[in-house]
Amino acid sequence: MAAAKSLVALALAFLFATPGALADNPTVHIVDADQSRAVSSLLQLKDFASGWQGGQTKTHTLSAPSCPGFDPKESDLVVSGHADAQFTYPRGSVTFNQDVQVLHSDGAVRTDFSRTITPKLPACLAYQLHKAKDVVGVKVERLAFPSLGSVSAAFRATLTLKAGTRTVKVYDDFVFFGVGRVEYAINVLAPAALGKQLAPFESTMAALLVKRAAKPCC
Repeated sequence: MAAAKSLVALALAFLFATPGALADNPTVHIVDADQSRAVSSLLQLKDFASGWQGGQTKTHTLSAPSCPGFDPKESDLVVSGHADAQFTYPRGSVTFNQDVQVLHSDGAVRTDFSRTITPKLPACLAYQLHKAKDVVGVKVERLAFPSLGSVSAAFRATLTLKAGTRTVKVYDDFVFFGVGRVEYAINVLAPAALGKQLAPFESTMAALLVKRAAKPCC
């Protein structure tokens, strides 16, 4: 699965631009209380089973990738808290990325989703992923997923990678949901052989975050 590892940086770069910055960049104005809320909304290593590694990471700049024909407005949305985390399960070649953004209102989260979670999003995901080294095929589809929070959506990218003289398939899942003013984005990169386990795992972790979001912050 060495070829799959070359996709991690790309998956992260796209994740941190979605859904909070798919078009013109959002306005970022960090407020201490909301930043604390974003950090407290991250998963922690203790939330994972034995064998996982990782934790909070440095946040990535919210910048917009270029996708032909897909340019939803974002600059009128204010991000007041932003935090990222990454966890890995080396034995299974699985990478789990999480991004949290706190927006200025519940309505802003719903507006963001209505603009970005559209029929054009899968093509944008595929366009970005196809740029990665060793990717020879990409197919992105809406993923059946439990309804979470006030808004939610999930997508699966099936990637065909060149690995020496053969090809391998990798799943790259994207789960987006909102709870109040908080937007969550989860990205899981894993071998296709683990496909049946991914959605239940992702829904369990997402449900944990929804439950955590209902508790008073900090």
